[in-house]
Amino acid sequence: MSEIIKPTPFHPGPRKPSSQLPPRLKRPLVIMLVTLFLFLLYAVWFVFTARQVVILIDPQPERIAIRGGLLTPRFGPYFLMRPGNYVLKAVKKGCRPLEHPFMVTGEKSQQLTLAMEKLPGRLSITVHREGQPHVPVEGATVYLDGREMGSAPLSELAVEAGSRELLIKAERYQELERQLEIEGMGILQTIDLALLPGWAKITIASAPPHALVSIDGTPRGETPLSLELGAGNYDLTLTAAGYKPWKTRLEVKADQPQVLDALELQPADGTLALTSEPPGANVTVGERFAGRTPLTIPLDPERDHTLQISKAGYENIERRIRVAAAGLERLNLTLLPRKGTVHFRVTPGGAELFINGKSQGAVPQSLDLTAVTQMLKIVKEGYEPYETAITPRPGFPQEVFVTLTKKGTARGGSPPLVSAANGYTLVLIQPTPFTMGSSRQEQGRRSNESLRNVLLKRPFYMGIKEVSNREFRGYLAGHDSGSFKGHRLNQGEQPVVQVSWEQAALFCNWLSEKEKLPPVYINRGGRLMSREPLSTGYRLPTEAEWEYCARFAGKNASLVYPWGNTFPPVEKTLNIADVSAKDLLPAYLKNYLDGYPVTAPPGSFSAGALGLHDLGGNVAEWCHDYYSIYPYSPGERYEDPAGPGDGKHHLIRGSSWMQSSISTLRSAYRDYSDDKRIDVGFRICRYAE
Repeated sequence: MSEIIKPTPFHPGPRKPSSQLPPRLKRPLVIMLVTLFLFLLYAVWFVFTARQVVILIDPQPERIAIRGGLLTPRFGPYFLMRPGNYVLKAVKKGCRPLEHPFMVTGEKSQQLTLAMEKLPGRLSITVHREGQPHVPVEGATVYLDGREMGSAPLSELAVEAGSRELLIKAERYQELERQLEIEGMGILQTIDLALLPGWAKITIASAPPHALVSIDGTPRGETPLSLELGAGNYDLTLTAAGYKPWKTRLEVKADQPQVLDALELQPADGTLALTSEPPGANVTVGERFAGRTPLTIPLDPERDHTLQISKAGYENIERRIRVAAAGLERLNLTLLPRKGTVHFRVTPGGAELFINGKSQGAVPQSLDLTAVTQMLKIVKEGYEPYETAITPRPGFPQEVFVTLTKKGTARGGSPPLVSAANGYTLVLIQPTPFTMGSSRQEQGRRSNESLRNVLLKRPFYMGIKEVSNREFRGYLAGHDSGSFKGHRLNQGEQPVVQVSWEQAALFCNWLSEKEKLPPVYINRGGRLMSREPLSTGYRLPTEAEWEYCARFAGKNASLVYPWGNTFPPVEKTLNIADVSAKDLLPAYLKNYLDGYPVTAPPGSFSAGALGLHDLGGNVAEWCHDYYSIYPYSPGERYEDPAGPGDGKHHLIRGSSWMQSSISTLRSAYRDYSDDKRIDVGFRICRYAE
């Protein structure tokens, strides 16, 4: 059955009295609530209008204060600030206080990066020698960023913080450079530096001992000797009485000791003072050309030396001599003249003969003269004087035929000798018809040496010697004739070699310009060519002129070789591959000795009948013409043949000291391209006016 719920009557309890604030507290509460509401309202407004500012300061300050805004709440490195002007203050121990005004703009996010200025640090520096920390280097000068700070040791030197260039200099030590990072903020940094020696120990010993040691000319003591030298290069010289000075260039590297022991001094040279009568003789010691008398020659002591003395026109002399160490030997030699006979036929009679400016009295029928170039002058009152140059040749009599011309009778003529602007001497050649080349039956004949009848109508001047290095360097100062297997070819009085045909031709033009003569060679289309017809300027001799001079033996007489008609030549007649050159060349004349292993000074041997030297031997010579083969034509006569010089393969005439075969000694013509060759030089000529 169901239970019936019945209501119970409600009876309220006793009524409590109502709680009310006292009137004296009610007003402050209202004010506080209003203020809180306004603050919350400002905070909401500040949050929505403030800007986020990141402030980064290096180094991190201990305290930061910002002045200029009501609120500047901070969240780590972030600050919330209203746009406007502010002043930031930061402090940190060891740094100068930072005060920095800044402005917050309307951008949502901003960053302010600042650096606090560190106070100077303290730096102490000591310096010692490398490997010896207890040996201080006194007086070492300290530089920071190029500024001198004083001498080490330095204690608690105030230095601004940052990167600094440190330099230490000390006498006799190597400079030391280092990059320093100064911490600043009053922090003390101590640096101990090691300097490397700037010198090296040099030990010198010699044999014999007690030699005087000089450094850059200053005596430093006697061997054995130890001394300290700063890094660098020095001239080291050891001298001792009776010995040659020992010299070297000494390179000293810092802190790298050197030992120069057992330096052996060689006995001092002896000295030979050599004179000759007449002077100007060529002197060869062994295989080395030493110069011309009078001269002083240093010689290795206590051994035999072979001297060879020669002069054109005189008998050669050979002597063996020995000199003592540091001794002086004097030697005077009298050269015996080699003479040739000259016959005179002078019309009219009664004329006076002058030889080299000295009167010989009435012209004799014949006269024996020294075999050197002689200047002859024949005079007779009422007649024009006659002058000529002649070189007597032993064993080859010569004739002088002269018909004097009365004064007032018109006649042309040219001086017998002329000198170019540089002093080079040429002799006048009055050519006559001759047969050029050789017959098929002649020994050593080449197929390209066909016979030709030649008439040289124009007198010409031919250089009496080959052009020397000294003469050529007047035109081309830097020319180097080089050397051959250790033997110099470059001395001033040796013949110039290693010249091209063009260089020889340009040398001729250079002389022509000096004398205001028309140059023979001109440039056409990039090639050096000769003018046609040939002018009176200096040039190379033509092939015909060269062979005429080389084979001339007198009127209507012609030689097979420049020295005569037999082979081999008489000893010391010309300079070719001989016994003195046996170690230099694969082939040489075993029974011939001229005394010169390589080139000889031009004019060292007797001249030919025309007063010309070295047309056989010494060096081969460039000619004006280019190489060509002429067919044999017995009925044709060639007048003043001068094949064009046009940059093709040019002729080289004559033999050189490097050659000894019959065919080359015959002065057979050969063709070579215009290359520089170690045995080819030249002489010059020009037409007479």
